[in-house]
Amino acid sequence: MKVIIHAGCAKNGSTAFQTLMARVGPALLPHGLYYPAASEGHRHLAERAYLDDYRWVAETMAEARQNGASTVVVSSEHFQNVLCQKAYGLGVAFAFKEAGAGSIRFVFSVRDPFDYFESIYAEAAKWFPISFEQAATAALAQGYYWSAWEAKVPVAYVFDYATAFSVLRQYLASSGLDIAVDCWELSDFAEGFAGRRLLGAAGVPGSIIEEIEAGLASGRIAIARNQRRSPEDVELRHAQQFLFGTPVLPALAASQSDSLEAVTNLVGAVARTKLAQIEKQRAALRLRFDERFSNWRDCLSGA
Repeated sequence: MKVIIHAGCAKNGSTAFQTLMARVGPALLPHGLYYPAASEGHRHLAERAYLDDYRWVAETMAEARQNGASTVVVSSEHFQNVLCQKAYGLGVAFAFKEAGAGSIRFVFSVRDPFDYFESIYAEAAKWFPISFEQAATAALAQGYYWSAWEAKVPVAYVFDYATAFSVLRQYLASSGLDIAVDCWELSDFAEGFAGRRLLGAAGVPGSIIEEIEAGLASGRIAIARNQRRSPEDVELRHAQQFLFGTPVLPALAASQSDSLEAVTNLVGAVARTKLAQIEKQRAALRLRFDERFSNWRDCLSGA
């Protein structure tokens, strides 16, 4: 049985692909593809593996065999930690091998490192405050940085793709197992629709892929897509997280709190100050990212 682990990276079409698979996954089973149903997505699978709990692997493989599948696909950007913790990736691969997998393939998609950095910074505003300057400095110095994600497990955000993927491929190759690592540019991963190329690699017939594409185009298949917040909204959210540890304004507004005006003014002042600082730095930082990671496309499969 073939196993494909879609490992992100985050903010590279993963939400669109995962919500699509939640919709169409069951319909792909007659075509040999098993995508485990999960009310919260496959994030919990990656988190369990990070904590050395691989029981879900055997359960997934058993369910796939019972349903006559020839390919298993799991998808979570939390698997992207393999780029910084290679033994974690090998642990997942070993677990699938022990459960009877034949070939194992990690699939990633990436994009311009600075665009990626800004997307991660914007996404973080949902959960926790991070320093734009400190995160950029860490990314430039180390090629990656670690952060939290809903306070469950740490997550590594990699920007030096060329180095990280080269090292990962060499490490997995030395294991003697049949483990491949594909890395596609986001424009290729999302061409047609997010994950179209992955479904083709998984053996889904072209006619079925075309049906999915038509369903998405007509609106018959509705999926979620993350939309980048405006810079102003991002800083308002970061300011609330930094000052109060949570986005407090909606709750204050809902309760018609007497503190709403004062808190709104404070949050707004902090956000405007931060936004002005970032705007002054953005062009110089983009140039530094472009220079530091000029070879980022070297990570792409076939490069």
